[in-house]
Amino acid sequence: MLTFVQFAFGMRRVAVTWLLTAVALVSSAPGIAQDKAASGPIAVCVECHGNDGVGYKAGIPHLNGQPIPLLTNMLSSYREGKRPTKVKFHKDIPAADVGALAKHYAEQKAQRPKSATKPDLIARGEPLFSNRCADCHVDSGRDSDKEAPLMAGQDVDYLVAQTLAFKSGERKFPYLMDKAYKDLSDDDLTAIAHYFASQDQVAQQQGRKRRR
Repeated sequence: MLTFVQFAFGMRRVAVTWLLTAVALVSSAPGIAQDKAASGPIAVCVECHGNDGVGYKAGIPHLNGQPIPLLTNMLSSYREGKRPTKVKFHKDIPAADVGALAKHYAEQKAQRPKSATKPDLIARGEPLFSNRCADCHVDSGRDSDKEAPLMAGQDVDYLVAQTLAFKSGERKFPYLMDKAYKDLSDDDLTAIAHYFASQDQVAQQQGRKRRR
């Protein structure tokens, strides 16, 4: 028969085992451990973009895998007031942190979750993409030229908002986008956004190397 001391010691071991199991489960949950462990320049960004660069809700862009020059220019434009933003932190990014943030998110390989896109808009957007966007947003947005962003699998709400912001003049056209946008309606731009958002982040049959 167990003595009281033996019983108490056994119950203590059970409690410790359950505690360690719970900690292990929490630590292994996607995004939880890595986000809470984030430190340095990235610590503030994880609230919206996580450690892996994937936006946590609709309307927040996925930063993972974007070209370093693109991210560097974006962050610098925010802090210098050259690009509109509703996020106060964007304007407070220290100049010394821009390079580290851009490098961190450019190196992330996380899978972007699929947005809720509409088949009719995707079908309308595909030929528009081919005629207007394919030169810079190569391979349906999985590759880029002229430091264009990787658009495949990007959040659809973010894409719609940003494409319309260019047309309204809220954002300034880079590269040859003014010509690409010529005569396109709001509905056309929304369709292109749905086409990009519907694309697999990585090509199913073959991968392409990003142009340098």
